[in-house]
Amino acid sequence: MLGFATGKGGSPYHQADAAANVADTTERALRSGGLDAGNAVGLVAGLAMVSRAGSNQGDGDNTWAQDFFQVPGLGCERLILNDAVVAHRGALVGGPGIIVVAGTGSMILAIDDEGFEVESGQFEHYAGAARHLVYEAVQLILTGAAVLEDRGLVDAVLEHWDARDVSQLRRNLLALGNVDRMQVRHLYGDLAPIVTEAAGISPLADRALRDLARRTARGVLLLAPLIGDDAVQVATTGGLAATSAFTDRFAEALSEGSKSVRLVPARLDALRGAATIALRGAGAPVDDRLVGRLRDSQGRERSFAISR
Repeated sequence: MLGFATGKGGSPYHQADAAANVADTTERALRSGGLDAGNAVGLVAGLAMVSRAGSNQGDGDNTWAQDFFQVPGLGCERLILNDAVVAHRGALVGGPGIIVVAGTGSMILAIDDEGFEVESGQFEHYAGAARHLVYEAVQLILTGAAVLEDRGLVDAVLEHWDARDVSQLRRNLLALGNVDRMQVRHLYGDLAPIVTEAAGISPLADRALRDLARRTARGVLLLAPLIGDDAVQVATTGGLAATSAFTDRFAEALSEGSKSVRLVPARLDALRGAATIALRGAGAPVDDRLVGRLRDSQGRERSFAISR
C-alpha cells in the first residue's frame, strides 16, 4: 500500500457533493504516497447507486459516475462498479456467495461461480439500512410499545430529537416535513448505534433488530438457490450489518429459515475488494500471500492507492 486518504460521503443519494468528495479523496490518496496520477495503470471503484448489468434497480445509465474521478492527470482505464460488488469481491475474495450490505444504504447481492449477479431487489425485496432500523424503533416508541426496560433507549431518542416526552417527539418529527430529505435520513441514521447498543437490555431495540434481521434473512434465502444447494456462504459488511447486535440475530434468522446457508466473516473489506479486482486487471495473481498483505493493512486506512 502506497497511499491512503479518508473523505466525506460518496453516495449521491445521501450527499449533494458526493462527486467532489470522491475526487478530492482520490487526489489526496495519491498525494499521500507521492504518486503521479499519470502513472496509474487502472482504477476500480465501488460507488453507491451504480446500476448493475441485468438489474431492475436503477435506470442503467452510469455516465454520471465518471464525474466522481475528475482528477488531473488520471487517464487510466476505469472500472466503476456498484459498491456491493466490490464488497462481495472483498468479503468472499472472488468466490461465489452472498453479501449483505447494511449501513447508510442496503443491498443483498449474490454472485455465482461464473460471475452472474442477482440482488434481492430483483425480487422486489428490500431489507433496510441503519435509518430503517431507527424508523422501526421510533415508530414503536410513538405507538406506546416501550416498557420500563426501554427507558434508557427512549431517553436517548428524546434527547436526539430535543423532545421532553413522546408527545413532543411526535410534534418534532412532524416538523421535519420542511427539512431537506437527505438531512432527515441522516438524522434518523445517526441513531442506529444507540439502538444496537441497547439491544441487550431493551426489548424494543431487540424487537426492531430482529425484525430487520428477519427481513434480511428473507432476502438471502431468495438468492441462495441461485448459488447452490449446500453451504452457501454469506458475509456481512457495513456499519450496521457488521455489529454483533445485528449478526447474532441475523444468524439466528438464517438458521430458522434454511440449513443450506452459512454465515462467514468477511475476509477483506470493500476497498480491498476493489483492490483485488484492480490487481487482477493489471495481471497480478491474487493469491493467499497477496490477500494476507491486504488483510494486514485493514483497519488502519479507509481509502488507498496501490501499485502492481
